Amino acid sequence: MKTQLSFDSLDEEVRFLRGLVAVQRLADEVLEDCIERQLGLTAAADVFLSQCARMIHAKGAFVQVQGSEGPVLTRVWGNEPFDVLTWVSAKGAVSLEDERTIFVAPLTLGQTRLGSLGFILPGTFTDGGKQVLALVEAVAEMFDSAVLSFIALSEGHTPLERLDELADAGEFRPRARLGKYELLHPLGTGGMAQVMVARTVAPGGVSRLVALKRILPSLAEDENIVEQFLDEARLGMRLNHPNLVTFFDFGNVAGSYFLAMELIRGVDFDHVVYWKHGPLPPALITAVLCQALEGLHAAHELKGDDGSVLGLVHRDLSPHNLMLGFDGRVKVLDFGVAKMRDQRTVTLPGIVKGKPLYMSPEQATAERIDRRSDLFSMGLILYEALTGKRAFDRRDDTRTMEAIVNDALPRPPQLPQPFWEVIDKALQKAPAERYRTALEMAHALREVAEPMRDQELGALLTGRFPRRVMELDTLELTKSQRARSIK
Repeated sequence: MKTQLSFDSLDEEVRFLRGLVAVQRLADEVLEDCIERQLGLTAAADVFLSQCARMIHAKGAFVQVQGSEGPVLTRVWGNEPFDVLTWVSAKGAVSLEDERTIFVAPLTLGQTRLGSLGFILPGTFTDGGKQVLALVEAVAEMFDSAVLSFIALSEGHTPLERLDELADAGEFRPRARLGKYELLHPLGTGGMAQVMVARTVAPGGVSRLVALKRILPSLAEDENIVEQFLDEARLGMRLNHPNLVTFFDFGNVAGSYFLAMELIRGVDFDHVVYWKHGPLPPALITAVLCQALEGLHAAHELKGDDGSVLGLVHRDLSPHNLMLGFDGRVKVLDFGVAKMRDQRTVTLPGIVKGKPLYMSPEQATAERIDRRSDLFSMGLILYEALTGKRAFDRRDDTRTMEAIVNDALPRPPQLPQPFWEVIDKALQKAPAERYRTALEMAHALREVAEPMRDQELGALLTGRFPRRVMELDTLELTKSQRARSIK
């Protein structure tokens, strides 16, 4: 039964209807693009889930599709802790103990239950969240249509049998290519682009796995977004340092811009900070931060053709953009919103680029920024790694930015004084009172705790994330090798 709605005003009803139209438009664009480019249902689920979650201000989301003998596709978005198995059989709005509410809607084709889709939102809802639930149900209907479109291209007598056939084909994509790249697996989706694992095969069967980044189809005609993507490509091709991701290729296929980058065998720092194995060893934290700061310093010192420093500022640092390789090497990712000297933080009217949780005060207030803004962000990451908490998180972007600009940060009692001194200097509101360079901050950290060696860091990560290691090993196999391993 559909959720019955009533509205207190015409404006409220109009806002809700606009949300419904936006969901329907997004579903059509994602579906058409993924079928046209043969990206498959997995890629469609990733893009659709992440974009719908942002649309309804959700902090976490999941979708699970069932075949004839159990789940054949499970995708999760966000960093909110929840167990998909617990909620996949739920329905409606359920208030959680920690002032969160989960909204779950079933996926169905006629009388056939295909699975569930759910979103986690902060807060509780006095009316049971009827409007949110109605939107979630609309999202589920759109996803039902996407599933139907994909299984229509498959063989089988029933929808469940067709899902089984698609699953056996591998990632629900019997054919998936973008130019010379074979698309293997979605890595994640942001506000501007999607990243896929891809393989390029050279003459003689020599292949290489890469991370392929492409603009989302809904933004491909946006001139500002395209120019920002081109800026990232221009910068990426110039960056060259062991602690910065390597860019291999850039191009345009059928109107879709893409970047081919080094695929890092590892996990992002956010997974490590919250890996539920107790406090992180200080030597691990300093190893990660020092390597990242060295890469950041190389970017800050990047010179143009005339030999002058470009004044590059990353602007979007977070634990998600620090990748920890299983070889112990740390890489700084995603210079997608980076800017050079003489460019302000606000690049479009009223839009401040970067993640509010990790902004500097001058970035939050749209003032001119330099490399010291990135060092403030690194101080916030260091604080989070040591405490397991985000320094100025107020669970609202505007309030968080206000806290970064105005609030003092007290020292947690459990935080050792030497680490606090580094954090306190990095988080000074006035840029002139912070570290002057990333190398200066890295030197201060090394004085506090000797960084873990690369080999030791790599071994520790490999032991803690065996599933990720196995996934990457599987991706590196060619189709013929995978077939032989099954026999």
